[in-house]
Amino acid sequence: MIEKTLGFIGGGRVTRIILEGFKRKNLLFKEVVVSDINPEALKHLKEKFLDITVALDNNPLPASGDLVFIALHPPAVLPALDDIKP
Repeated sequence: MIEKTLGFIGGGRVTRIILEGFKRKNLLFKEVVVSDINPEALKHLKEKFLDITVALDNNPLPASGDLVFIALHPPAVLPALDDIKP
């Protein structure tokens, strides 16, 4: 197990692909937290990756990870960064 926490802001296709890659390589992290505004996206991720924590519309939670992925469409990046700035 890797003693690092991962945070994903955005729970869509990019996040799913990265998590699938980690799973294929048997990379386990201390904690993985994914935030998204779409509850259905989080539901699908949680069904596929049972060990992740999902956070509906709560970007500061995954932003507190050791490594944070901003997995958003370009127009959504700046508002998300404002959300986690503090």
